[in-house]
Amino acid sequence: MLSTYSEGVQLAQRMERDGGYKAFILNYRIAPNAYPLPQMDLAPAIMHVRAHAVEYGIDPDRILIIGSSAGGHLCASEALLHQELKKYVVDRLTENQITPSVLETYRNISARPDGIGLLYPVISFLSDYHEGSYLNLTNNKDGLRELLSVEQHIASDYPPTYAFTNADDGCVPPNNTERLEQALEKAGVMHLCSTYPTGDHGVGLGYDLSCSGWSEEMLAFFGSLW
Repeated sequence: MLSTYSEGVQLAQRMERDGGYKAFILNYRIAPNAYPLPQMDLAPAIMHVRAHAVEYGIDPDRILIIGSSAGGHLCASEALLHQELKKYVVDRLTENQITPSVLETYRNISARPDGIGLLYPVISFLSDYHEGSYLNLTNNKDGLRELLSVEQHIASDYPPTYAFTNADDGCVPPNNTERLEQALEKAGVMHLCSTYPTGDHGVGLGYDLSCSGWSEEMLAFFGSLW
């Protein structure tokens, strides 16, 4: 399912009101659409926003993507696989005989985000993983467990990352965020990962919970970089 309001509209409003961002909400394909289809929705969205940066009044080199839970995995994996996903997108546009000038624009634009914000994210499918996310994303297809375990592949060129989880999360094990932090640290990637005592899962902005400060923490983190 997509959590369009508490993890979409409310967060977009927060980013625009207090962060100075222009916010976009992506309604991407979910089950029964498996990998790479969800990522193939996010990749062209990043490319579209970057291509139209002047019209939107934004900096094309400061594109931040934010995702929650399985949507966190979507963001983390798109950043990891952006070059391959861009090729899929360009190939699809070519097949659909898109206008040559538009096709040329997309050939020359990056699908890599400049920053990633993750709320109680799914990161790994190797151990202590969220089985529903794994099955919905992969349809249990051989070879995807390792490929889509993000923490196994992070290198120094991975985008700056903010992530938080709650220690009492009963849905996605908190050690997904802990393993992400270890991988980012090892690769030398700028990051800030936080674990709050309570809040469980799916809390969005987390009003009146111990994690209520996460969005302010994230805005401050990216503000210090940009």
